[in-house]
Formats: sequence, C-alpha cells, structure tokens
Amino acid sequence: MKTTGWQRGLKVTGGGTGVVSHAGVALIRALADNTGLTAGLSKALADTRLLTHDRGRVLAAQVAGAVAGARRVAWARIAARHGGLPGVRMAGKTLQGVTCIRLDASIVICHSEKEQASPTFKKTFGFYPLLAYCDNTGGEPLAGMLRKGNAGSNTAADHLGVLDDAIAALPPRYRRTLMVTADGAGASHKLITKLDELAARRGYSLVYSVGWELGERERAAITLVPQSAWQIAIGPKGETRERRADEACGDTGCCHHKCWIEEAHVTELTGILRPGKDHDQLAGWPETMRVFARRERPHPGAQLTLLETEDGYRYVLWVTNLPPATKGWRGNPAYIDAGHRVHARVEDGIRTGKDTGIGRFPSRDFAFNRAWMSVSLTAATLLAWLKLIALDSALARAEPKTLRYRVLHAAARLVRGGRRRTLKIATTWPWADAITQAWTPITALAHAP
Repeated sequence: MKTTGWQRGLKVTGGGTGVVSHAGVALIRALADNTGLTAGLSKALADTRLLTHDRGRVLAAQVAGAVAGARRVAWARIAARHGGLPGVRMAGKTLQGVTCIRLDASIVICHSEKEQASPTFKKTFGFYPLLAYCDNTGGEPLAGMLRKGNAGSNTAADHLGVLDDAIAALPPRYRRTLMVTADGAGASHKLITKLDELAARRGYSLVYSVGWELGERERAAITLVPQSAWQIAIGPKGETRERRADEACGDTGCCHHKCWIEEAHVTELTGILRPGKDHDQLAGWPETMRVFARRERPHPGAQLTLLETEDGYRYVLWVTNLPPATKGWRGNPAYIDAGHRVHARVEDGIRTGKDTGIGRFPSRDFAFNRAWMSVSLTAATLLAWLKLIALDSALARAEPKTLRYRVLHAAARLVRGGRRRTLKIATTWPWADAITQAWTPITALAHAP
C-alpha cells in the first residue's frame, strides 16, 4: 500500500518543548483572576461548613456569592466599554436603563439512574431545573435551582426562590429598575403578588410580563372584543406582522388593502375583565395587573381550541403591570406584546448553558449534581463576560462551541526570554489577532480602581 502525500517525510517523536494547547483558555483564567472570582471561589472551597452541612447546598451558595462579587467588577468594565449596561432589545427598539431577568425551566434528560431524577411531563426521565438569565448581558445566568423531573411547572416557591437569588446576584446599582419575564408556567398568585410588592417599593421600579392561561373567562372576554380594537402586531425588527395575499397585484410595494393579510394582532382585555368592583373577574389579583391577548394565524398542524378553530386564530395571553399612562413607543400595545414575545430569547441562554455543563449531570448523587450545575453556570457566566469585555463582531455573538474552536482551543508556543513569558499564537490562525487584542482589556481589570 502506497503512502499518501502528506505522510512522506513526516516523523513523529516526543521531546517537544514550549508548545501549548488550548492557549485561549488563558483569557478565561485571567478574567476569573482579575474580577476576583478565583479568590472568591478559593475562599468558598475552604469553608469548613462543607464538612458539616449539605455540601452541594453550601457550595452552590458560596459559589453564587463569589460570582456575584466578581460580577460587580465585570459589569463595571462592560458598562465602561459599551457606554452603559447594554439595553433590552425588542422589535427594533432598545429599552435602556432597565435590567431584565428572564425565568424559565428546561428538561435535562438522564440516561441512567440518578438521585431525584424522575419522569417528566414530556414522558422523559431526568431533571427539571429552573433558571434565571440576564437579557442585557447576552443571556448570562444569574441563578438556578436543580429540581426533580416531576417538579411542578408553576411551583410558586421555586420561582420565588430563583427570583430572589437572581436579584441578589445583580450588582446593587442595577437592582433599582427591573424587568422580569416568565412564560405561562410561572403564572401564580404568589409570584404575581411578590412582583407587585417589589414594584411598590419606594425608590425602585419593576415591570413584569408573565404568560397567562387561556381559560373560559378569557375566551368569553375575547368574543366581546370588537374587530376595531385589535391592533396589528409587529415583528422582531419593528415591521408589521403581515404577508402578501395569494391574489395580490404585481407591485410588492403597493398599499392596496386587499393585497396584504395581517397575520397577528394584539388587544387589551383588562377593561372587559374588570368592568367594576361588583363584577371584577380578576378579584384577588393586584389592581395594577393588566391582561393582554395576541392572536395569530396558526401554523399547519397546530392544536387549536374550539374558539380558535372557529375564527381561524391562535391566542396567547400574558399579564403585565406596565402603567396605562406609559408614554411613547413603550406604552404602545404592539410593543408591549413584542416585549413579552422576546422572552423566548431565554431559550438561547438555556441552549448554550447546556453546552457548558447543565445539559448533563455526571453523578448519581444529587448534592454533587447541584454543585455541578453551579460550576456549569459559572462557566457560562465567564463566557458571557468574555464576549462583552474583550471580543468584537462575530466572536462577540458566538456560541460556546464556536468560541472553543476559534479562541479557547487555539494552539500557541510559549517563549521565555528577558524575564518574560510570551504566548505566540500561530500567525496563520484566522482569529489570532482577536485573541491577542482580547488580552489587553482583560489584564486591565487587575488595575481597575
């Protein structure tokens, strides 16, 4: 058998020196050191309570405290680089000066027996962790709770616990003006009441947007909404949610009403559900709570209720405490709807989080797996900081797999001389400049006041 071309003249030996693999990990290590995270974790692991109490619970709390301390340094650098904490993007607009927390749960399938793993509502087997992410910083994890697979979707105690942990994880200056979102699984009296209490604190502001169940009460209210009260919804870039009709004219830029089909609309149901105190159908819920509905043309194969089948629309409801007197685009029902729909961005944080460790749990012991989740969330946090503090363009939007290949796993040669050590990334590596340029803002953290 002939030797192929690339093998001719090639000899493999040992004894090489100065070669470093995964050189880009130096960025992550320096970031952890210079934000104070490394020192905080070292202190947490030295805590004697780990020997006498639930090790998983104590370690998770200690890690959360260390990360919160480092977050103050990291966010200060992020704000300095971007002119402030990045805003909340919605429908082509950006909401500035608001810190957005998104709550959501996700199933993690287990393929072997593990303590407290159990059947889930999707007929799989595993865990059902509840997580909180910061939308401003690209889906940075703030808090998480590892739960049994059969944990309730709308367990109020779990949501309240994770919400408290998420708020505590924020640097103090970013806790005053909050936005909290959750899907329909989070809608409970206790959660809404808690959010209403937080919003009523003097000197603080909190606006929530939480999914709502479409029940008989809401179906009856929808049938009372006049067609003129349905406002056309807007898309991710601020465009109206409409499409060309099959019989439209040849001019794709025309304004003919018959040539366009409006695919989604939004309206408010609060006035119908709260006609008066004697007939208040939302009795027991906070007076500040408003109910909205969105209708849209269903996708083929979608499961519809009798009401939806009859009028050809699929309905989604949510509640918010955004004041009716809110001025400008933020108070427009179409943008209130858009602000709730972007809650789906939390799925991006969960997906990338599963790629940094929460997608698999290695131990049969629940305490160990709880600690594993804390460490995994910390890894995802460091990647979020890395992108916002030191990377640009495509790398600043890259997911973990891409960052590993292009940055973290890059090879280099370690050269010593003149009392210095230099990591030399290969000139031919396409992202060599991005790695070298990232080193400067990260090392500058160590000298920040």
